[in-house]
Amino acid sequence: MVDLNITMLWEVVNFLVLMYLLKRFLYKPVMNMLDSRRQKIKGDLEQARRQKEEAHQLKEKHQNELKQARQKAQQIIDEAEDRGEERAQEIITEAREEAERIKERNLAEIEQARQEAADELRQEVASISMMVASKFLREKLDEQEHQELIERYIEDLEAARLGEAK
Repeated sequence: MVDLNITMLWEVVNFLVLMYLLKRFLYKPVMNMLDSRRQKIKGDLEQARRQKEEAHQLKEKHQNELKQARQKAQQIIDEAEDRGEERAQEIITEAREEAERIKERNLAEIEQARQEAADELRQEVASISMMVASKFLREKLDEQEHQELIERYIEDLEAARLGEAK
């Protein structure tokens, strides 16, 4: 049969004790350390995934805010352009109204000057007519006929002048 040697038996016992000691003092702590390292890596990966999602959400949020800011800026620009166009129309309208007022004022001044010129002309015509008529009447007409002739002449001149003015 098999000869068992005491040395071999001690070697087997030593080996089993060594295995027990290794398992107890080396294997469990190494396994615990590897498990804790595995858990830490798993946690770090999970945290990295969450941070990546958060970064993606922040990026989308910032892009939306930027888009809204651009839209608001465009809206402000559009409103400013509209206000500018409205103000330009107001200025044009005011300028036209002012031009119309100036035109009416000038027409009134022209009418007043025409009226004054017509009055002055009437007076001058009446004066000249009186001079001519007085010379003429001294020679041929009496006072009553002289007055009628002057009035008729003035009326004819006024009718002719008023017809031209219209």
